[in-house]
Amino acid sequence: MVLCFLFIMGSCLPHQLHADQAAPTVVRYPSSDSNPYYYKRVKYFVEMLQLALLKSDHNYQLEKLQMPFMNETRSKTNIAASLYDVHWLNAQTPFEAELEPVRIPLCKGLSGWRILFIRPESQAAFSKIKNMNDLRQYLAGHGSDWPDAARYESLNLPQKLSGSWKGLFSMLKQNRIDYLSRSALEIYDEDDAFPELNLKVESQLVIRYPAAYYFYVRKNNPQLAADVKIGLERAIADGSFDEIFNRYFSEKINRLHMESRRIIEIPLPEDVPLIADRKSHPSYWYTEKVKLPKSSVQ
Repeated sequence: MVLCFLFIMGSCLPHQLHADQAAPTVVRYPSSDSNPYYYKRVKYFVEMLQLALLKSDHNYQLEKLQMPFMNETRSKTNIAASLYDVHWLNAQTPFEAELEPVRIPLCKGLSGWRILFIRPESQAAFSKIKNMNDLRQYLAGHGSDWPDAARYESLNLPQKLSGSWKGLFSMLKQNRIDYLSRSALEIYDEDDAFPELNLKVESQLVIRYPAAYYFYVRKNNPQLAADVKIGLERAIADGSFDEIFNRYFSEKINRLHMESRRIIEIPLPEDVPLIADRKSHPSYWYTEKVKLPKSSVQ
């Protein structure tokens, strides 16, 4: 009887071991450490990706690929060419010809809530801006490959472009531009980066347009897209998504007092898909009416 029992138990073991010890599917993502302020956001996206995969129904292992800093068009090409499997990118409809987006906004749409760096003496003038026509009186500074640059061009808003992120701050200090637009998630990190320039975070306005960071994968990798989606949905439902988001960003956003800022909308016809995404799941997106909990600084 003992031998028979052991045989029966043993016959069950191989399947169980296979299920528990199946080799994980490797998911590769790119990372660059060249800009320490950008790297803080990289850590956030990686933590969200880890969370999503952990809460999926499959076994995954993340693999970091160290790569030079690149623009998003280059990263889109890299994903399509299978250099890596997933990347967080600004939502852009043209990307969808080759890539599959996971339509859950990783930063709650706050990449489209733009706060301005100005010179301290300019605050009185900026406090008088009421609408987009008023904004036309001032010259913006943008990176050549920033989404803002294409939007400003389409709206005929004055801007000066630069290939140097750091150079834009010097341009503002030297009166070569009137303001520098940064997202609500990053402006205080960058304010700490250049204290010697004595620039000011403008206190009255937020320039807003529909925007989101989505995870993108190849079209021929639907399983990964589905698993990331279900993992993020589960994280939102159980509160772990917000736990990470608030740990990184809630204090910075609360410092901006969004509820008391004047919102200048700068929409485009191309925003329709993102507007539809927001209407489908409004709870996924930030609103100035919700006060975020206090959290420790990252």
